[in-house]
Amino acid sequence: MHHVVVVGDELHNGEGDVIGTHGFYVDVTPTNDQEREDIVTARLAEIAEQRASIEQAKGMLMLVYGIDDAAAFELLKWLSQQENVKLRLLSERSATTSAVAGPTLTSQSDFDHLLLTTHQRAARAEDPTA
Repeated sequence: MHHVVVVGDELHNGEGDVIGTHGFYVDVTPTNDQEREDIVTARLAEIAEQRASIEQAKGMLMLVYGIDDAAAFELLKWLSQQENVKLRLLSERSATTSAVAGPTLTSQSDFDHLLLTTHQRAARAEDPTA
């Protein structure tokens, strides 16, 4: 028997109806105290590292579009679902491409194009033969 912590969120369609969930499980089955603390610490560090690119992409969207944190996350989730690309990978590619293109992004429409084509770069990263 294992004890787990479930971290999840709802997926919504365009009308706001719940259409599913996404998330992950963390096994917190008691072991010796030090071993359990090390496992939880390592897992939390991994989660924080994975969230960093999402937070960076959200920050860019907040800056460019003047929206709040929740709206930026909803925009990323929508784009991820629309293009069938994992949110983390989409965020990583968006942040990386924006950093490289930074000086050449002179208008919001430039950023719009970058954002709306990020899925193509993300797909190539998942499948280098594509």
